[in-house]
Amino acid sequence: MLPSAWPFLSWPRLQGPQIRADLIAGASVAVVAIPQSLAYAQLAGLPPHLGLYAAFVPTIVAALFGSSAQLSTGPVALTSLLTAASLAALAEPGTAPYLMLAVLLALGSGVLQLIAGVISLGRFIERIPAALMLGFVNAAALVIVFSQLPALLGVPAARGSGPISAISALLQSGGHLVPATAAFGLVSLAALLLARRYLPSWPAALIVSVVATLLSQAIDYQRLGSVVGDLPPGLPTLAWPSIDLASASSLMSGMVLIALVSFIEVTSSARTIAARTGKDWNVNQELVGQGLAKVAASLFAAFPVSGSFSRSALNLGAGAITAWSSIVCAVLVGIALVFATGALHHLPNAVLAALIVSAVLNLLTPLELLKLARFDRAAGATAWVTLFATLFFAPKIHYGLIVGLGVSALMSALGRRR
Repeated sequence: MLPSAWPFLSWPRLQGPQIRADLIAGASVAVVAIPQSLAYAQLAGLPPHLGLYAAFVPTIVAALFGSSAQLSTGPVALTSLLTAASLAALAEPGTAPYLMLAVLLALGSGVLQLIAGVISLGRFIERIPAALMLGFVNAAALVIVFSQLPALLGVPAARGSGPISAISALLQSGGHLVPATAAFGLVSLAALLLARRYLPSWPAALIVSVVATLLSQAIDYQRLGSVVGDLPPGLPTLAWPSIDLASASSLMSGMVLIALVSFIEVTSSARTIAARTGKDWNVNQELVGQGLAKVAASLFAAFPVSGSFSRSALNLGAGAITAWSSIVCAVLVGIALVFATGALHHLPNAVLAALIVSAVLNLLTPLELLKLARFDRAAGATAWVTLFATLFFAPKIHYGLIVGLGVSALMSALGRRR
């Protein structure tokens, strides 16, 4: 099905109870999106406030031009990791050149998704082997977890990149952690995991962030460890990104990978939502919506965004009926940018690391990998080789995906010969 130019014109007219449902759902997602956005900016190697930028206008654009009413778009773990991996060898994280490249990455990956949606490539992209993505996502989750250990525990950052370097740095630290940092990080992580298990309806991310911020301010934690610090108040301004052809060429593999992985994330969420609500969604329309959201991110000095599985599930569970819930969420993020940035000064970076780790642990599915290897050897081989290749090549994790594609093609060819 071809995408519509103005899908939001067909939104249903809401009555009082439906409006209230979308308001509640949007507010519920916002209290999770604000601390998560700060954390995912850190994961991408960017200043925290850019996470809020990425959760503002891009969220509105994705809601207006997408097809899945309950899909929540903004900063996500995998896309943030891919951003950091794509830029690691090109610029120093947090610097102006790094930000310029992140903006260019958002623009390029968005244009690729937009073109794919306009020419109806959605169904072809969906044919990427599930086993390949299973191995890649599990490996990427491990890379993210290990990348957060220094911030979570207060140990020196690894000199190299990838899980092996992170483990080596942890062992070389000889257990010399920064006690206050490790306390904030580990207690926050435990609280988030326990809340997910026993109090799933509670806004655990917000509660943990608020309590940690108040405690950090009370004990003057910034003397001992790193905090978010001063964030510039106010809404992001519209500015056309600087396009350098040499930089764009060096980022092309990252653009393709982000566009591909983002689309697969969105497809997974949209399918789940459709199964729960019984409402159809348009795969090409979603490509257009996500592509325009990334382009919007680039126009407001942010980094690539995608559909969030966890926030979409929260949006659906909170009773969202239309995409107005995502617009409500974005408006609340905008209000936080204007009025609440000062309140985030004392939030420990260790808590942001805990937020990242707790969210990413949902992506680890070792039982699925083991079952796949047992019942489908070809698919299992694809998944496991992709996983180990991705870990081996980290932070250049796109090489792992290339290796996985090769193994998948080989297994398919061997299967046809039998």
